[in-house]
Amino acid sequence: MVESNEKRIAIIGAGISGLASVKECLDNKLIPICFEQNSFIGGHWKTEEKNEYNQDFYSAIYKNLITNTSKEMTAYSDFPMLAEWPTFLDCPLVEKYIEMYAKKFNLLSHIKLNTKVINVSILDDKRWKIKYITQDQNNKNDKNNITQNEEKEEIFDYVMVCNGHHHHPQFPKFKGMDNFKGEQIHSRFYNDPEDFKNKRVLIVGNGSSGLDIAVQLSSVASQIYLSLRSGRLPLIIPHYINGKPLDHTSRFRTYAIPAKIRKKLMEKAILNTFGSLPTYLENLDIFINKATTCINTGIIECIGSGSVILKPNVQELKSKGKNNQVEFVDESILEDIDVIIYATGYKLDFPFLDKSIVTGGDEIEQEYGEKYGENLVWLYKRIFPVNYSNIAFLGLLYKAGSFFPLSEMQARYVVNQIKGFVNPLPPPYEMDESIHQFYKKISKTYRNPESQTLRAYPLLYLDELSKEIGCYPYPWEIIKKFGFIFYWKFIVFGIATPHQYRLLGRNSWNGAKETVIICNNSNNKYSVFWKLLFLIVLLYLIFNI
Repeated sequence: MVESNEKRIAIIGAGISGLASVKECLDNKLIPICFEQNSFIGGHWKTEEKNEYNQDFYSAIYKNLITNTSKEMTAYSDFPMLAEWPTFLDCPLVEKYIEMYAKKFNLLSHIKLNTKVINVSILDDKRWKIKYITQDQNNKNDKNNITQNEEKEEIFDYVMVCNGHHHHPQFPKFKGMDNFKGEQIHSRFYNDPEDFKNKRVLIVGNGSSGLDIAVQLSSVASQIYLSLRSGRLPLIIPHYINGKPLDHTSRFRTYAIPAKIRKKLMEKAILNTFGSLPTYLENLDIFINKATTCINTGIIECIGSGSVILKPNVQELKSKGKNNQVEFVDESILEDIDVIIYATGYKLDFPFLDKSIVTGGDEIEQEYGEKYGENLVWLYKRIFPVNYSNIAFLGLLYKAGSFFPLSEMQARYVVNQIKGFVNPLPPPYEMDESIHQFYKKISKTYRNPESQTLRAYPLLYLDELSKEIGCYPYPWEIIKKFGFIFYWKFIVFGIATPHQYRLLGRNSWNGAKETVIICNNSNNKYSVFWKLLFLIVLLYLIFNI
């Protein structure tokens, strides 16, 4: 029997964030109802061949994509990936993991598939009304063979918005785009490299997708050009540094080694990994923009071999007869371009919600709207609107490592807020001030702050939320429960895996200790010098406080 005080939670989207939200609600005796507009769970990680019926298929994941985070750091905190799986996963394995997670925790019965939310509005009593339509798709390969059911409404105590931010492509505005006769597509609709065989392709954008697509096409296209809109490449980092996966970092490295030293060590390791750079990159102010990073193992080799040629930002597109030209800001011109792929990101869009809930309202839009445009997000801790206490946005993070543990931690934090297990959110003016400070920080730190409004540093962000929840691996608590050696070896110097956040606190997991040890079996390689130095400092602090 459902108790009258159990709250009904609407969860919009059954991707990575939505599934974690359903599970956390169930673990805390809430009533989740998840709305998913597709016939499957997992969001973009659903793999499906495009055909004549699904040319506009939902997923933005393309063929042969490999994760840029390791399986140890990509897993949900209480559901490790299989030991026999490779370190970096392809799409089918990620999809399989998601399906295993949903089955393990019995999530599917709480998800309404083929159900599109069309409106979310707040009522006078501060609850939320959800309007939605469920579609009966009789033939999954025929998008026209769909029966529209009648519109329905339900009332909820809380809304968790988990629909992601990789749906609506964002295009740059270049002179001549409308009259250019070559093919122009967004990277969201890129899927198979063979579609570009023997073509001259210009890729606009040098983020993760742009670099990845450039490498994929370099072996099939006749020539790839990569337009750097900022005039620089990001700091390119390989999947492995000194034989270890890039994201196998520790708390010691993050907190004890000064940032300047970490950066120098990283740059040295990158150069050692890639070897000598192409000569012209060594001499131009084009290689390292230290404010942004991308994980890519092949792009430097492609640039060095000439299969990928760097160009500056686009000035104008032209078509003269059958000759499709692209002119750049340095006045150079490329001839006979067959295809332009815009790897230029996505627009945030919540068509079912009042936009001001996300952007902060008129006053904030007047102050920040002109500079940040579609990227303006006014959310406390990248989760909570300032003026609404019972709606949360999950998964709106950028350059923040794996979405699995991050969105799961957000879900844990939101559910703890709903249940009253953590301190309540501060008053609106304090949340406003916190967000103002965040915007000041990114404005000072990044050359293009307008693209960094969803920025979060993975370990720091996870630690921040986990301390409020009470699942942070506190030193003395870990030592009392698991012993000093475990804390020293696996918490201080070990990989800071998501499973560390299931060692303590509410909803801790009995398998967390074993999983932390397994993840660290072959990766705890800090020198004796660093460990002894840290021990000396620790003892000094203990006996001098």
